Amino acid sequence: HPTAAAMPPAEMGVSGRYEEYSKKEIHFVETELKDWFLQRRFTMERNMAIKKALDDNNFMGLSMANSSVPDAQKAMWSDLVQGKPELSDSLSTNARQMKSDMYTKMFKDASDLDHPCRIPGSEYLQCVQSNIKDASKTRQMKCVSMFSAFDACRKGVLQQQTQSLENAMVKQDIADRRAKALFERRSILLDTKSA
Repeated sequence: HPTAAAMPPAEMGVSGRYEEYSKKEIHFVETELKDWFLQRRFTMERNMAIKKALDDNNFMGLSMANSSVPDAQKAMWSDLVQGKPELSDSLSTNARQMKSDMYTKMFKDASDLDHPCRIPGSEYLQCVQSNIKDASKTRQMKCVSMFSAFDACRKGVLQQQTQSLENAMVKQDIADRRAKALFERRSILLDTKSA
């Protein structure tokens, strides 16, 4: 019987059984530590590859942390993510049309059809675009309710991201603390084995 061969013989003394148990526990602890290390390494490499791909394609994300993106695009992205996409009265009608088109294109390229802010954001930008010839104050009055819905959606997405980040950090901290405890247990077992 294969499990019987792995079991220590009944006549083995207490110290022999403890040594056998210690070997098995050391093996288990080392396996767990290897799994933890490989998981952390895989996650790190995956995240770095994702960041590189996003940086290579000038993706900034909500934090706007990509330094290679031109300043004009950063300013427009900042307006879309946390500011207010608006058209200055000092711009000509053609310039306002062009800037409005740029806002709309940037927004649609950055959000897929399933994105929760796609509809409120598109409605607000459509309102801005439809009222290009109006003065800024008049346009803002016409579009205020649509901007409020878009802004609430953006804030919800940012809150969701913050919560997800906090949850991921807690899970990682738990795994790291467990690995630390396992490493300490392994050290104790190796010390008692060599003593």
